[in-house]
Amino acid sequence: MMPTETTRHSSILFMSFILFFAFTVTASLAQQKISVAGRHTLATITDNALKVGDTKGHIVSLDKFEGSNVSTGANKFMDRALDAGMTFGDAVNGNGRHEGYGTFFLNGDTIFWRHKGKTVTTLSGDGRPVTTMEGTFTYTNGTGKYKNIQGNGTYKGKSISKMIMIVDWQGEYFIKK
Repeated sequence: MMPTETTRHSSILFMSFILFFAFTVTASLAQQKISVAGRHTLATITDNALKVGDTKGHIVSLDKFEGSNVSTGANKFMDRALDAGMTFGDAVNGNGRHEGYGTFFLNGDTIFWRHKGKTVTTLSGDGRPVTTMEGTFTYTNGTGKYKNIQGNGTYKGKSISKMIMIVDWQGEYFIKK
């Protein structure tokens, strides 16, 4: 029995669909995003603040921080990693914006990330300043099993003393193939 033109056309269409489906599933699996969360406990190592002088309480700062990360999500991620980085701030009376870079180090693997957000300082009932921060982050690169990492998320934190802050974060990542 000779295949008809319609049968050949249907076969080609069917094979095209199968190939498209196989490629889509493979690409989708390669880019599967993994949800992660954690808590940074960070200490300010250097605090370089300069008065701008244009407005009372206006400062710019470049600070370095170090600390650790504890994974708090269902997927363990950089649990007990060393966390180090730097932040540039521009604030008036403790309120303003910040941005910077950070790095996780764990078992020979490294993840680089960039963050930016806002800082808010209010006075507690007893007159002490309470500083909070929130913003977004993006993974920019990595080494070892995190080479070509991509992803992003959000964070919220609070200074618990002049030099110590606790920051809770959540996000997702994938390894670009």
